[in-house]
Amino acid sequence: MGVFNPVFATYRLDQDPTDRVPRTLFAWSVTSKATVAVLTALWGLLASITSPRTAVAIAGLLILTTPLLLPRSDRGTNPSHWRAGLPAS
Repeated sequence: MGVFNPVFATYRLDQDPTDRVPRTLFAWSVTSKATVAVLTALWGLLASITSPRTAVAIAGLLILTTPLLLPRSDRGTNPSHWRAGLPAS
């Protein structure tokens, strides 16, 4: 995340017209802080309904499923093809 966030922010802001950069930054700030607040409250509610250990376990399982959300590449599944620039078999 320490590398992704600044790179993504730079890319995203380069795509916006100059007159919309402040609006984009404001919207980004508000939505990220609101999301953290809402999810913290929801996870606290989940922990109070079940137990803190269960809530942490569910969070851990959700984090482990996030790679499934990554876009698929048509380059194949063998990483040696990626490095060598070979077509997928």
